[in-house]
Amino acid sequence: MLLNMIKVGGYIMILNELANQVKKVRSSRAKDMRRNRTKNMVIGVGIGSALGVAAGILFAPKSGKETRQIIADRTSETIKNFKDNVAATKAKISASATEKGSRWREAGQKGVEAVKETLKKSGEDEDKKKKSPK
Repeated sequence: MLLNMIKVGGYIMILNELANQVKKVRSSRAKDMRRNRTKNMVIGVGIGSALGVAAGILFAPKSGKETRQIIADRTSETIKNFKDNVAATKAKISASATEKGSRWREAGQKGVEAVKETLKKSGEDEDKKKKSPK
């Protein structure tokens, strides 16, 4: 009877664990769906805005030459801003990598020093054991 109770308890624990895993999977799927919806909405807003700006420029009451000049100016300005952002991001990544590299180097040096010290102490202990009379 006791063995049956233990088996039932084990089965209950297994079923509980399976139920928890199902909850986690459902939660994860829901988060992914929300993330995808948000991403799609942002992309749609961006494309819609770009099309709206382009339509506004093209249908503006200015001559074709002026409109083309405006488009060229804004395009070159956008490209310049993009390049500046890429350069700034590159600089941040480089600085972060350099900082982390120096941290790793320092940690490695401390580890090497600790090993050297341990080996030195163990060598001294060996020498003391050899010198002590038995």
